Amino acid sequence: MKIFWKAARPVLVVLAVTIVFLLSYLIISSIFKSKEPKFAHDITGVETDGRTLYSLSDGYGKAGTVLVFFDIDTGKAVELLQQLTKAAPESTVNVVAVATSQKSIEEQKQLLADAQIVLPHILFDLDGEMAKTYNVHGTPVTYFIDKNGVIHDAYIASISAESLRKSIEKIA
Repeated sequence: MKIFWKAARPVLVVLAVTIVFLLSYLIISSIFKSKEPKFAHDITGVETDGRTLYSLSDGYGKAGTVLVFFDIDTGKAVELLQQLTKAAPESTVNVVAVATSQKSIEEQKQLLADAQIVLPHILFDLDGEMAKTYNVHGTPVTYFIDKNGVIHDAYIASISAESLRKSIEKIA
């Protein structure tokens, strides 16, 4: 019996991860089924300096916002953050990244530096409240929010360069 569970464990882990992504997809797709605009929830977090509080609503009325939830240990999340690091200087949108890892802020800052990720606003969600507000269970999850706080697009996992460009154009 122990041999069975030992062999079945990787399959069960993959199955569990698949279920989480499917549930996240269903939740996000249900957000966009209605024709009524969906407004972004305001979240507030501590930035990389450990002192500055930043709220998502700080950018409302000024520019669109790309809100990305990520775990620094997830390869797809790191790739997306690197894409956004390259796109951010060329765009007029505000990028807000929310780190969902349970690692310390210092460890996460070092991993971000090692991956050469430099974004205007990186918030640390150590208690999980920001991810809970947006019902994020896996990362990366990306929302494209216009300057009025209306969500236009949402993506689970990675985003192609073309989709990223188009979604940024919608909110710019």
